[in-house]
Amino acid sequence: MTETDGARFCDIGNQSDISKDEQHAELKVFLTFQFLGAIGLLAVLLTAVFARKVYRHFTWLNFCISWLIYCVSYTLLAFSGQQTRREQPVYPLCLTQACLIYAAPVLVAMTTFSLVLQLWFTLQNALKPPAKGTPRQTFRDVFMLLAPYVLWLGFIIAILVLGTQHPSTVQRAGGLVYCTIKTGTPRVSGNVTASFVAAILLVMVGLDVYIGVVLYKNWRALRGSDCPRKLPFSLIVRVSIFSFFCVVGIGCAFLFLSEVSFFAGNTIIALMPLIAFLVFGTQRDILGAWCFWRK
Repeated sequence: MTETDGARFCDIGNQSDISKDEQHAELKVFLTFQFLGAIGLLAVLLTAVFARKVYRHFTWLNFCISWLIYCVSYTLLAFSGQQTRREQPVYPLCLTQACLIYAAPVLVAMTTFSLVLQLWFTLQNALKPPAKGTPRQTFRDVFMLLAPYVLWLGFIIAILVLGTQHPSTVQRAGGLVYCTIKTGTPRVSGNVTASFVAAILLVMVGLDVYIGVVLYKNWRALRGSDCPRKLPFSLIVRVSIFSFFCVVGIGCAFLFLSEVSFFAGNTIIALMPLIAFLVFGTQRDILGAWCFWRK
């Protein structure tokens, strides 16, 4: 970055009045929801890993990890101590967070989709058990495990290149919440992220509906076998509920962030990890592991 670009980057911070009480109030709401969601998800993840009576598929664990990365991405400025100072955060830090927040929705959308995909495979196996250890099964497991992170890294690298080419557009957003890429050509990156996430959510909801239809059509056959014990019906319901929240929540967030209401959009963004915790962290075995004194 040249001296001219650095000066332009710093000047952006001086042009905005960041001392308004409204901005600090919005920031407190945003960080509170993010931290509550992160703490809850971390507790759930650790419980699933270390509790002897709690077992979860790797796609479920991946789901929790991705939402923790999501929370860290959006709260990076808070950890750095540069959240509310009058000057803009240092350029490398601001660019890093901009890369992370553009890529984070892709990561969580893909891990949620992988979770839905695994539920479909579980249902399919219950209806028609496959041979164990087949190359096809190994390939799909590798895909569900690695694809979210490959795409996440791809988006990070793409945004990094754009932010490096246009350093004057990397700045802290209104409300002091996080750094982003503003105006100019790099704004296309936000539209690409939104379009990609929307496509994943659309496919995911379609798969949710298809799973529901297959369950309905095969319910009698499933009830007459030992398949109901193998199918995580509670998880299917919870994933469907969360998929609905994802579509409505992320859709509203993108709408509000399109110059309608940044506060409303940011609040929805911050609520999503907390919703993920409430939906998946209130399952009976997890609550039982936490209530150890009742044993």
